[in-house]
Amino acid sequence: MVGRLPALLAGPAPMTRGGGELGKADMHLHTLYSDGTASVQAVLDHVETGTDLDLIAITDHERIDGALRAREIHAAGNYSFDLVVGEEITTRRGHVLALFITDRIPALRPLPETLERIHDQGGIAIAAHPLAPLTPSLGTRSLLAAQHDLDAIEMMNPSAAGRARRRDRNRLNAEILQLAAVGNSDAHVLDGIGTAWTWFAGSTAGEYRAAIAVRTTSPDGSFWSNAHNIDVYRRQLGAKVRHLRHTLRPTGEWR
Repeated sequence: MVGRLPALLAGPAPMTRGGGELGKADMHLHTLYSDGTASVQAVLDHVETGTDLDLIAITDHERIDGALRAREIHAAGNYSFDLVVGEEITTRRGHVLALFITDRIPALRPLPETLERIHDQGGIAIAAHPLAPLTPSLGTRSLLAAQHDLDAIEMMNPSAAGRARRRDRNRLNAEILQLAAVGNSDAHVLDGIGTAWTWFAGSTAGEYRAAIAVRTTSPDGSFWSNAHNIDVYRRQLGAKVRHLRHTLRPTGEWR
């Protein structure tokens, strides 16, 4: 070990967008392809100009076509951050983030099957906002049963869902699960992106994955106010109205 970091991650300081030795990753973002309020292009441009994130993942609910579109735009652009294809999957026990996947994983399947499908694609599985009572989330029994098949646990999620039971979540992971701890914004609006993040050694997707494997990641961020949570719901409603209008009268690519 070198300090808090394993020797394989030590060496010259990596080039991060924030200018430090540790990179910042926000791996739980939503777009208009699911229940987000911004287009894929808008999300990428905001990350580039409005944040110092080194790595993001698009994780729309039950689909990866938005993430695949993001990968196309990212590859054709001149962005200074890295990008990963992901999906937020609703299992029969709650939400799981799948990162580094290539094919959509179906919803409402048993948790063990979903985790197996993620790993069969070479992906990693993260418990999203665990123990949260306000949205489908893995509870204590599910986390204990799956602890050897999960790669990480979302310890910092700034939404109302993430604020709930955070002390129980911290204690459970510290005393029993001991999974890699990550932070993500779960952003559905542009100004939510980067309000929570994961510190990791390096700046690339591969280095993030390596940090997850050796459990050297660290969550950080700030919880949203009640007013912000309500404003997010308001903007999501507006996005759903626009989605309906586009469905009734298509006007070309808009997501």
